[in-house]
Amino acid sequence: MKTPEHPIFLESVKYIRSKLWLTGLDHAQQSILERIIHSSGDFSLQSCLRFSPSACDDAINALQNGAMILTDTYMAKAAISPMAKRTINSDIQCILGMAPESIASTWTTRSAIGMRNIWLDFEEKDHLLHSPIVVIGSSPTALISILDLVEKGYKKPSLIIGMPVGFIGVSESKNRLLKSECPYIVLEGSKGGASLAAATINSLLRVADN
Repeated sequence: MKTPEHPIFLESVKYIRSKLWLTGLDHAQQSILERIIHSSGDFSLQSCLRFSPSACDDAINALQNGAMILTDTYMAKAAISPMAKRTINSDIQCILGMAPESIASTWTTRSAIGMRNIWLDFEEKDHLLHSPIVVIGSSPTALISILDLVEKGYKKPSLIIGMPVGFIGVSESKNRLLKSECPYIVLEGSKGGASLAAATINSLLRVADN
């Protein structure tokens, strides 16, 4: 069932489209671009957005067939949950739920441990028709953690939305994703954040619902 857009959002999209050059993007990709510009107010994101071949189509198919959504923060989960409930009711989990409350080491993070733990748990159960979609808006170490696992032979996510924000290790983690065999949607450079990563998966949820 199609979820109607708010008139103010539709007017905003109309304005965004009037300011964009011809993008050459397909419907799903264009929708993502419009939503992240709407969420950020930043037209320069157009030059940073990258898609692997068939990433959107494959992710939409996975969502329609029950793929779970994993987030690296509770903030991203909170931003995605209302859209998931209004559309196809995807299950959403935050990797921090599988992380220790504290860690003594300075060489890793709770996010990296949580990502590893939850992915190994999925591998052990191995009951999912489509592997989860991973939404990274904050933690480059969580992104590195899932890429490490894939390189070791574990199952690839149905999609990685790689949009950690910041400066330390962020560009490096995104570049590694771009060179990987994983399907991806990436904002190159230091830009990103939970709101943009959530806007991306929310756009895919709407397309999957429609």
